[in-house]
Amino acid sequence: MTDTLPRTLKKGRIFKQKLAEGRAVSGAWSTLGSPEVACLMARAGLDYLLVDLEHGRGGIDGLAAQVQALAGFDTAVMVRLPDHDTSSVKRCLDAGANCLLVPQVDNAEMAARVLEAALFPGAGRRGVAVGAIQAADWGYAADSYYTHANDALTVLMQIESPEAVANLDAILALSRLDGLFVGPNDLSATMGLFRQFEAPAFREAFDKVFDSTLAAGKVFGALPAPGLALEALVQRGAQVVPGGSDQTMLRGGAQALVAGLKAAGGAA
Repeated sequence: MTDTLPRTLKKGRIFKQKLAEGRAVSGAWSTLGSPEVACLMARAGLDYLLVDLEHGRGGIDGLAAQVQALAGFDTAVMVRLPDHDTSSVKRCLDAGANCLLVPQVDNAEMAARVLEAALFPGAGRRGVAVGAIQAADWGYAADSYYTHANDALTVLMQIESPEAVANLDAILALSRLDGLFVGPNDLSATMGLFRQFEAPAFREAFDKVFDSTLAAGKVFGALPAPGLALEALVQRGAQVVPGGSDQTMLRGGAQALVAGLKAAGGAA
């Protein structure tokens, strides 16, 4: 039996090091659950692929297939959890997630419970099945996976409500938390300002999260939106700004083909 560092942890370490160096990492959403599409995007050189299990298609089996398909790429697998359930956390990690994006975190207690579920003892209480799981090279690297998994994992929490903004300092005080991510649609919606991204109250909340996260020495990320362009966010210090998705790329490409044909006079 071999017990070298499993590929999952090598990828996790590469990703975590890029963030530690202050680099803005390139990434895109995987919402269709297709391993073939995941490979098409990763081959372009993405630093991470964000597999969306909150709103996207597919579940653990789809995630496992994408992890397997991307094994030959340095592209990290970030997973947006479907919920905060302990089972969801450990199954995503067992499948080979390198980074967790945790939706709808409103307070430090919620964040701490997810962290506890994501980390092996004595940092947490993650269940141990390293002799069989995909992330530990199907058990061939059980000991090294258990020893190094905590250090190779990146965990980001999503701030999506006024309650979360109010509890920002307590959330950021969690030492094992790597960073925060703002979804502008959700945050604006819970503030009663859906997609009013220029509204002073929304921008004040967004800026508070942004500035406080950087001041705490943690990673900040956000979804681009009107008035919150990818380039501007990165120049300000954001490191995780996913630039589109498999759906938007396919839709945009198809629309461009139709528009091009119409412009050439080939369609009504």
